[in-house]
Amino acid sequence: MHLLVKGIKHPLTGEVLVPNSKYHAHRALILASLADGESRVHGLSDARHVEYTVQLLRGLGVKITRDGDTFVVHGLGGRYKPRRAAVSAGSSGTTLYFMIGLASLSDRDVAVTGQKYFRRRPVGPLLRALEQMGVGVESADDCPPIQVTGRRPAGGHVTIAGTLSQWISGLILLAPFATGHTTIEVQGELNERTYLELTVAMMRQFGLEVTVSDDWRRFDIEPNQEAHPVELTLPPDIGSAAFGVAAAALHPSDVLLRGITSLEGGPADHPEFHFLDIARAMGVPMEVDESAGGVRIQQDRPMLKGVDIDCRDVPDMLPILSTLGTFAYGESVFRNIAHTRLKESDRAAAMLQLNAMGGELELTSDTLRVRGVGGLVGAKLSSFNDHRVLMSLAIASSRASGHSTLTYPNAYRISYPTFLDAMNTLGVPMSVEEGAGAVGKAKPRRLEREVAKPELAAGVTLPEWLRRRAEARPHDTAVVDVRSDHDEIVTWGELAERVERTAALLLDLGVKPGENVAYQLPNRVEFVVLSLAALRVGAVCCPVIPFFREREVGFVLRRSKARVLVVADEYRARRPADEVIGLSDEDRAAVEHVLVLSATGGPAVLPDAGTTGLTVRDFDAALAATEVDRAALDAVVPTPDMTAQLLFTSGTTGEPKGVTQPTGNLVRAASMEIKHLGLGARDAIWVPSPLAHQTGFLYGMVLATVLGVPQIVQSDWDAGRALQSLNQHGATFVQAATPFLSDLVKAVEESGETPRNLRIFVATGAQVPRGLAERAGRLLGADVCGAFGTTETCLGALSAPGDEPGERWGSDGRALDGIELRITDDAGRVLPAGEEGNFELHSPTVFSGYLDRPDLTAEVFTEDGWYRTGDLATIDASGFLRITGRVKDVVNRGGEKIPVAEVEQLLFGHPAVEDVAIVAMPDERLGERACAFVVFRDGATLEFGEMQRYLDEHQVAKQYWPERLEPVDALPRNPIGKVQKFELRAQARGLRPHDAL
Repeated sequence: MHLLVKGIKHPLTGEVLVPNSKYHAHRALILASLADGESRVHGLSDARHVEYTVQLLRGLGVKITRDGDTFVVHGLGGRYKPRRAAVSAGSSGTTLYFMIGLASLSDRDVAVTGQKYFRRRPVGPLLRALEQMGVGVESADDCPPIQVTGRRPAGGHVTIAGTLSQWISGLILLAPFATGHTTIEVQGELNERTYLELTVAMMRQFGLEVTVSDDWRRFDIEPNQEAHPVELTLPPDIGSAAFGVAAAALHPSDVLLRGITSLEGGPADHPEFHFLDIARAMGVPMEVDESAGGVRIQQDRPMLKGVDIDCRDVPDMLPILSTLGTFAYGESVFRNIAHTRLKESDRAAAMLQLNAMGGELELTSDTLRVRGVGGLVGAKLSSFNDHRVLMSLAIASSRASGHSTLTYPNAYRISYPTFLDAMNTLGVPMSVEEGAGAVGKAKPRRLEREVAKPELAAGVTLPEWLRRRAEARPHDTAVVDVRSDHDEIVTWGELAERVERTAALLLDLGVKPGENVAYQLPNRVEFVVLSLAALRVGAVCCPVIPFFREREVGFVLRRSKARVLVVADEYRARRPADEVIGLSDEDRAAVEHVLVLSATGGPAVLPDAGTTGLTVRDFDAALAATEVDRAALDAVVPTPDMTAQLLFTSGTTGEPKGVTQPTGNLVRAASMEIKHLGLGARDAIWVPSPLAHQTGFLYGMVLATVLGVPQIVQSDWDAGRALQSLNQHGATFVQAATPFLSDLVKAVEESGETPRNLRIFVATGAQVPRGLAERAGRLLGADVCGAFGTTETCLGALSAPGDEPGERWGSDGRALDGIELRITDDAGRVLPAGEEGNFELHSPTVFSGYLDRPDLTAEVFTEDGWYRTGDLATIDASGFLRITGRVKDVVNRGGEKIPVAEVEQLLFGHPAVEDVAIVAMPDERLGERACAFVVFRDGATLEFGEMQRYLDEHQVAKQYWPERLEPVDALPRNPIGKVQKFELRAQARGLRPHDAL
């Protein structure tokens, strides 16, 4: 993979939010961990290096949580309690240098290590200084891992080279907790003094005293000090803002860098603040725009001039200053740069790549000279996995003719995760692409030409997609079945064999093309096998949501007339197979064969069929006894126009409706998403959503099969286990309801582990709360994309990673290629952009119709053939959709639409209930929960628990139960007697579920 940057000639416009300072964040988190009590650090830094500090501190026993945009740190009073024998600094030099010595404050020995390549980072001078302070440290080669003895240092007279300020800061941070007085003297050249000033300033905020000489070369620190908890706010990060400044400086621009409210400051405000002075000296026209809350750069023609700079106080700025110097008149001289060559890479040498683009840079051991040139040409460049080199060369490439590619394209996430978003927002096109840059790796597998061409893809059936995979790559992973105690991995060859055997079993049971096969299974490999097997014999997949109980299952069986039903012997605390036997004769009138799948892997626990006349068999035993009749299988040739799927809606306005979809629609929908998002052969699809739901079935199982990549399924939702499996199996993409996103973010916050490969999270079912989307982007390192879809239409709208962040997750997406969206008034007139009205769409993936209900099918289509979604929405001038409400009163609980009318009717039947209305109650995690407003009969009452027991007795799925019961004297009604639910929804905004009280 590589970062593709296209040279531009147009002006840059727009605004970007400057992230919070990672330098302050490192120090604040570490000092808060040393305090005795709770500290609150406002303004989260989304830099991955800061996350490494958080993870390492958690490994030392420090509780760090997030409350909105605030770090909440429960300090241990200068005594760490390691949870394990080793803690990792990841790839953060700051974390490593600060924490080697501080690890000695642990109550047992601990090793400090880092990522694989980071274990070559030399720290010998720091180790010698720590030994002078009385810290026990051991290393085989003066590089990580370093074994640190768990005892407080004795203090003493310590000398350290002034090469890197982080070494000195690490000593200063530790010294107050020594048992004796500490004097630290800096020898040789002192670099990065501003960073030391920041360290001391923040220590004083936490009540720690440090005496500093005028020349900042001697530090005297008294022993046995105690840090006090504080509340502080992180300032904006000048190091990240520098790239926005540089981009605006190189092009005609009107750019606002929001968050920087002053151009006057000092080291205590930010150690790199001097960069702003340098940029102004070079001619960058920066002015504070108080009304907009930021610094504005506005110019018609860039006019930069060369400068002569001592880099000792701005060491991290050398790469971006080199870029600015390349386009300045005259010569820029950057002196005292030797220590910058000891960073993540030799940064001075790395920037010499500008010469290959037409630049003029000359490097000596301690000076870099840059002569301005008129222009550059695109080139293939290396970032050396250095975030600042990557971003600086990318900015330079924006002024080159043609395009440039850079290796290690995701390195920017280390310090500035929103860099790509920021540059694209301003008008600098940058994107991560497949191709050159994967040095030493095998050439990526190419996709078949049909995969990302929906019209062609729709002509290939799912069994044919499976056959292709099994023949071309039989040993590659097809399905990962994540269990609580192990993972089952199934290859394409194994999957194809199991599908053929299961298809043969279905033929033995008399299943004919076009017949519905029902199955109620959790997310297990058997679900995938059974679905593809049904399609292999031309049958229709009729999956049933696992949490459905007798009431819902009976309805599905009655309407589908399925003769074959597959269920689990146990699901959570229930026994679905027993429940089927207990159904009425009417509900299971068509059922002849019940196959029972064991939940544990052993023989299935079979229910007593009694006098039902049902044939009940162990699913696995039936498979083992099946002989594959190849001639019989080959005689069945499914076609793309055959019905492939029967899914029952949640019955939002009455009884559930059976939605039928042909194979061609499902494959086309998957291909449309692949094309829209740029999914490729290196992706892996995580499927936390129920496979029995359209989201999991289509955008999990079908998508992975068409794309030919692994699908990772998990039967019992556990966010911690999911996070572990995401990393173990390299998941890159997921489409799921908002609660899964919320739970995953919470798991990352609690564990400190982050998804290492996840790129895209498409959130469906309910719009993602803004705060959650922003937090998810920071913590997961993935692009959160909004979307709209229904069982009847598949996805109609979807945003993409390249969209501006506010549009990407703040909208419900834009039309996929081949789909049309419109907003109409009640008379059917199309409304202009921005006006709210009835949302309708026209798509080649609209369903065939509702099972046996042509009347209901006709109702959802306009006279000119557009599908009525039943939602209110707006579409802006850029084509982004925003759902604003629902025409019908629906409660959308984390993507599951609650059949309000049905539950209301049941509650009406309770003897204590005179009147009832159920409306949505806003919920941060699920989007909405149901609140029942109840008017009691004279003298009667109904407690919340009684209501739950009543619905349980009527076999209503728990997910459909109201989660609050609110007594009222009367329901608000209009003059003709209709309940005014908008008034009830307004009342419900301030309410919470009963279990949260």
